[in-house]
Amino acid sequence: MLLEKVQSTNLRLEFSGMLNNNHKKMKNKNILTGLIAALCVISLSSCLKNKNEQPDFSATTPVVEIPVGSPVGDGSVNSLTTSLIQQDAPSDYLFYINYAASTTKPTDIKVTLSIDPSALATYNAAHASDPALTIVPGNAFTMPVSITIPANTRRVQVPVKFISTLLDPAISYGLPVTIKDASGEVISKKFGSVVIKVAVRNKYDGKYSLKGYVFREGDTGGLTGFYKGLSKDLPSNGANAVNFAQIWADGGGAGGIDGLTINVNPTTNKVTMKSTANLGLANDPAYDNRYDPATKTFYLSFKWGASPVSRAATDTLTYVSPR
Repeated sequence: MLLEKVQSTNLRLEFSGMLNNNHKKMKNKNILTGLIAALCVISLSSCLKNKNEQPDFSATTPVVEIPVGSPVGDGSVNSLTTSLIQQDAPSDYLFYINYAASTTKPTDIKVTLSIDPSALATYNAAHASDPALTIVPGNAFTMPVSITIPANTRRVQVPVKFISTLLDPAISYGLPVTIKDASGEVISKKFGSVVIKVAVRNKYDGKYSLKGYVFREGDTGGLTGFYKGLSKDLPSNGANAVNFAQIWADGGGAGGIDGLTINVNPTTNKVTMKSTANLGLANDPAYDNRYDPATKTFYLSFKWGASPVSRAATDTLTYVSPR
């Protein structure tokens, strides 16, 4: 009897130990499972954020948005940028409307858009140190007031046509677009609006090849002479002028004539050279300063300074490509 009691006691202890071990294993397993689940949630959240999905709602809430990358952190409005070259034909621009969700929707989503001056005001207030953007005039663009994300798809392009000849290259423009409705779907708070920043380049703007001759009276350092095979950017300065920086024969910049511009009469194609730093700079009266629209070439000759420190330059600039 004594032997049986001892054996029975040992069996109970062994069984109890097994239960305790199994309980510890189950507990550890549950903790591990919980950690894995938490990591999966964190990883999923990070992935969704990187893909610009669900930017301001939980991962289970689909939203309709204008995807433009990361949300701004200054309470402003997101922006896109385009640069137009003035031309007679309309300039095409596209941006996207996106349905950010884990699965597509089996029915169409009709998205209603509006031009929202308040969004532009918010953008300008948040970028007060930059020149304020002027809203694009209503006659200088066309854009659909509604667009449809087709069933079982995620995004659609929104076409905008800008009439560049009605925009002034001296002005920085902004087109503020806001999603007003999306067939009852949730509209993203952080990605529901965008300001399309529009820079306008006049038709003379571009990258040009440069060759010519420059004269510097009294020069003994190789500043006078011919040059060729060079490249120059001519950025817009208003509707009919471009900025230009004259060089010496050694490639160094010519001083004393900052604010140098090539100014074109669009009716005659005749050119007038001006410098804001040297009001005495003027065309060489013996030379035909002009722009040839057929070859997109500038023929320039101008002088500045008086003897014994007179200077003169004769340049040929031929369009190569947009800059």
